[in-house]
Amino acid sequence: MPHTPLPLLPGFQADRPLFLCHEGPVSHADFLAAAAALSRALPASDHLFNLCNDRHLFALAFAAALIRGAVSLFPPDRLAATCNDIARDYPDAVYVTDSLVEGLTMQSRAGAMAANGAGKMPPMPMIEAGRLAFIAFTSGSTGRPRPQPKHWGDLVGCAHAAARRFGFGPAMSIVATVPPQHMYGLELSILVPFATGARVAASRPFFPADIRNALARAPEPRALVTTPLHLGACVDAGLDWPPLEQVISATAPLPPALAQRAEAELSTRVCEIYGSTESGSIASRATCHDPLWRWYDSVEAHGDGDAVSVTADFIQGRVPLADVLELAPNGRFRLLGRTAEMVKVGGKRASLADLNQKLNAIDGVRDGVFVAPEPEGETIGRLAVVAVAPGLDRRAIIAGLAGRIDPVFHPRRIVLVDRLPRNEAGKLPRDALLALLAGDGTGTGSAH
Repeated sequence: MPHTPLPLLPGFQADRPLFLCHEGPVSHADFLAAAAALSRALPASDHLFNLCNDRHLFALAFAAALIRGAVSLFPPDRLAATCNDIARDYPDAVYVTDSLVEGLTMQSRAGAMAANGAGKMPPMPMIEAGRLAFIAFTSGSTGRPRPQPKHWGDLVGCAHAAARRFGFGPAMSIVATVPPQHMYGLELSILVPFATGARVAASRPFFPADIRNALARAPEPRALVTTPLHLGACVDAGLDWPPLEQVISATAPLPPALAQRAEAELSTRVCEIYGSTESGSIASRATCHDPLWRWYDSVEAHGDGDAVSVTADFIQGRVPLADVLELAPNGRFRLLGRTAEMVKVGGKRASLADLNQKLNAIDGVRDGVFVAPEPEGETIGRLAVVAVAPGLDRRAIIAGLAGRIDPVFHPRRIVLVDRLPRNEAGKLPRDALLALLAGDGTGTGSAH
């Protein structure tokens, strides 16, 4: 990769707001001055765990680490057990947080963080394109979190590609419900604002009323960066929504019916992002209007049998994808499901993603997922289902699946719960689902 230096804030406009905080807007100039001051205050270390919840404080710590020359570490969650596990590989690491995280065993810490007075604005920091900027970690849902190093030039390039796809520029206001440590949240709510000068809300609203209020406080045009879980709650809330330019969803498949309801209820357009921790975001689709996905500019797909890898101007080398794709002309493709989620039962194959879509299309199922047991050889045993479906029982769910899926994929066991164990990014860790299935659930029994 070329070592051409790139500015920390490529979209810099000194007096324009960059972060929309509860205390008031923070300009590009004030953010830059505060980041420079924090970089001088950080303990000497090559690695910094950034555990801040507030998006403004997270971005300050990330920028300060870049200025200082430290590599940020972004765990898949803020659980002490996860951070302590990762920290074993980075014994010099310190951490910075804006709220208490109990149980951290790291000996050094930067401590609690708060926004302080900025002072005089320094010259724009220039970061080498080849500099290791941070290490993201996969969710660890199938094992220990795996490190994914990211370089500054690639991050800036990906942010510009995403901004071009969704029309983000200095006038856009972004409200995000996803944590900034997650690759999707990091790209859309931190790196895109850095690259384009778009405004972003510092808060991470969770409940529909909080999401609506955060959008109402942000100047038009507005974009909501969210997950299917949060979007479904917003649609069901029955609220009046301020004008919303677009909704962008990721982290889990978005049911087309939910996307259609969202466009109607929120008077907006809904798009999905496709990508991974390894590749970053690389494609999108307008869910209600086209079942096919479209690669970002410069992304090229390379098929080798069932395997697909991608290259791009903002990706180092060739990155294999963990999904089964059906490539189409003109830079488009159909997403069939994750390779690891293709299941074979009774000699027949299916995608868990497709099964989940059929499950969630049943009237009365609010959220549900098929779970495959550990395989024995090339095949697995009968599937199970964990679902949120008030008023339905096991028989009603089986009846709803009849005619939608092959009977061989009907679940042997159905566990009904009040909510699925989704993490902050809306994902479902496999170990949490297996724990539910191992416990005492309702609606258990054999499928007929």
